[in-house]
Amino acid sequence: MKINFKIISLTVACLTFVSISAQKSKLVSAYNYNKSYERDKDCSELEKGIKAIELVTKNESTSKLLKTWYYGGNLYFNAALAPDPECGGKFPGSLEKSYKFYIEAIKYNIDAPGASELDLKKESDQISFASYIMNRKTSYNELSYMADILGQKFPYLANAFVNRGVEQFQVGDYAKAKEYSENSVEINAFLGRVDSLGLFNSALAAERLELNDEALVLYTALTQIRYGGPNIHLYIANILEKKGDSAKKVEAIENGLKQYPDNPDLIREQLNHLLITGQTDAALANFDKAISYDPNNAAMYYNRGLINDQVGNKEKAASDYNKALELDPTFFDAAYNLGAMYYNDGVEWNNKASNYGLNETSKYEEASAKANEYFELAKPALEKAHKINPKDRNTIASLTKIYAIEGNDEKYLEMKSKLSGK
Repeated sequence: MKINFKIISLTVACLTFVSISAQKSKLVSAYNYNKSYERDKDCSELEKGIKAIELVTKNESTSKLLKTWYYGGNLYFNAALAPDPECGGKFPGSLEKSYKFYIEAIKYNIDAPGASELDLKKESDQISFASYIMNRKTSYNELSYMADILGQKFPYLANAFVNRGVEQFQVGDYAKAKEYSENSVEINAFLGRVDSLGLFNSALAAERLELNDEALVLYTALTQIRYGGPNIHLYIANILEKKGDSAKKVEAIENGLKQYPDNPDLIREQLNHLLITGQTDAALANFDKAISYDPNNAAMYYNRGLINDQVGNKEKAASDYNKALELDPTFFDAAYNLGAMYYNDGVEWNNKASNYGLNETSKYEEASAKANEYFELAKPALEKAHKINPKDRNTIASLTKIYAIEGNDEKYLEMKSKLSGK
């Protein structure tokens, strides 16, 4: 018997038709199961629908149909929204899968040559895909599907993703937090919105993952929309410091001050740089500005006092040290530095006195008087410092010498005993 190829070809065609019909039947079933779940909230209907749609997506005849991905997106969307936690727990990753299905649905919905063939794993095709969505002139095969996805589903998914991102960040899963936050940013971009919170969360997660270059790009984008205020500029400066790029760190602080010229934190950061690099005059000017915005900050007065002390502005230094102590009576360094400034001047004049000869009595007496004057100014400040920190040996040593010079034997012996550790 000869083989009848016409019969064989007809048989194959019939089998193929039966297969396609079976897959389309599963697609209809998936739709019906979803509708049934929406009506009765019976989790078993959702399970059947998702099982059916997964089979449909794997079949070549139905894997490129718009309805396959739209129906599947709806099923997983309902799984993500499931009010019953036990039911929702049966569909892990439903939020991500819903988004993936809707993206595929949009791809097959675009009425443009080659749109359905876009490979969304490629960056160039991703850009083309996004341009279709953002272009109001783009035609779609099913406008109602697009209205539902963009108008109803995407806003919810964006909000859900950003919330999941926060949750994952709080439990220390920064990689997942970053992924969720980026999904929120992407969805909002498709909707023509800037997701500032999503960008911020992505940047924080990237920084925790030590993806510093990526974090810098995100933080910089936030400064352009003025989200997060001056803190974002400080985050940028901190990353640049970790990278060892001092020049760009200074630039970041200066950029921040252009937007927020009155911010004390940015002023302080700029001030620290000026101090480290020895730009004394600029530092003093910055201190004046910083103090004008933060007049009750004892540390500001103390640090300005240090500079004035170093450049020989004794009166200004004393005023700053005293102001620091007025604001914070327990500020040991302010009390000690005030006392030490006068004490060192006293020692200097004392040394001058000891260098005069027997025939220079008047000069000796003048220098000694000057030394005693400074020691007398130093004493109350050093006594205050000693009261704040009774164990500081430098303070004890200075007071021991002052008491010896003024002839206060009781205090001298007390300090000497403390200095020797008795």
